[in-house]
Amino acid sequence: MNESPVVFRSMEDDPRTLLCRLESLLPSSLLPDLSNAHPLSLLLYDRGLTFLEGTWEGKPFLAVDSHGYTFLPAPPPWTLPPEGSSDKILGAPRFWITLADTLLLRNNGVAGHLDALPDTFCVDGFSRPDLSETEVLLASSDWNHLTGSRHKTHRWEKNQLFRKAPGALVRPWEPRFRRSSQELLERFFSEKAKKTTGDQDRILLEDQWRAHEKALASSEELGLSGFVVLSDGRVRGIGWFAVLPDRRGAIQYLEAREPGLTGIAVLLTYHFFLFHPDVPLLNIQGDAQNPGIQRSKRLDLPCRISPAYRLGLDPHSR
Repeated sequence: MNESPVVFRSMEDDPRTLLCRLESLLPSSLLPDLSNAHPLSLLLYDRGLTFLEGTWEGKPFLAVDSHGYTFLPAPPPWTLPPEGSSDKILGAPRFWITLADTLLLRNNGVAGHLDALPDTFCVDGFSRPDLSETEVLLASSDWNHLTGSRHKTHRWEKNQLFRKAPGALVRPWEPRFRRSSQELLERFFSEKAKKTTGDQDRILLEDQWRAHEKALASSEELGLSGFVVLSDGRVRGIGWFAVLPDRRGAIQYLEAREPGLTGIAVLLTYHFFLFHPDVPLLNIQGDAQNPGIQRSKRLDLPCRISPAYRLGLDPHSR
């Protein structure tokens, strides 16, 4: 039996080293649209994940092992068509065929999958991808002044916030805000825990809580940019953002607010663009499939909604 041309090895777990290597293995040209493929998303929500660097004919790619199941979080950069190409078929067909067979064997007969595939891309020889997430992008140019009819709801929320929290202001995160931020998170998650229904909600809540704790403890190592909303000397809201290295976009990963206060999200978004006037796009993440949140976020009139798909790498479907 011939040895598989696909080889995996574990990666270093030091946050700085791992973050740097993940960035080199992931397709930066697809970000910030596909935030669930961004290195920080993988590091913040890494429950049970082991990161693997695979090679195929000397070419590297990122794989993830979750409790014995291996999949790809995004297509390798070297499989993407040239920038500006009208052909949206991923390249290296022999790689995908070989990978599908290798993952099937590695996963004990369960097919692997490819996450974070844009809706315009496909892979020859496999069944049509399934929608897995929706990313919502806001444009800086639309948030300069919060004027016009499109920001009517945002202005109302902002005014409501200032009535309940007079003198509220936004400041970049500093370690001196840690204790007050921790107290805010305890109030925020205590309130959310009362509304959880079922195990899935509880698991998602636990993931968010751990991600916030990682951000508070290791924001510098993770390269996160944080902002806090202050009122009466206390932190009333907090948000964590990642700015892409070339500054062509950013992603908001985490947000928490004082229970009962509206307008925190509006204030954080508005001030993020004030502090980063050269960043044109902000991805506010992929929970827009929830009908209630979708209605709320569509009030933002995003400049783009980017569907992300999951492709089943099942060799039997070819």
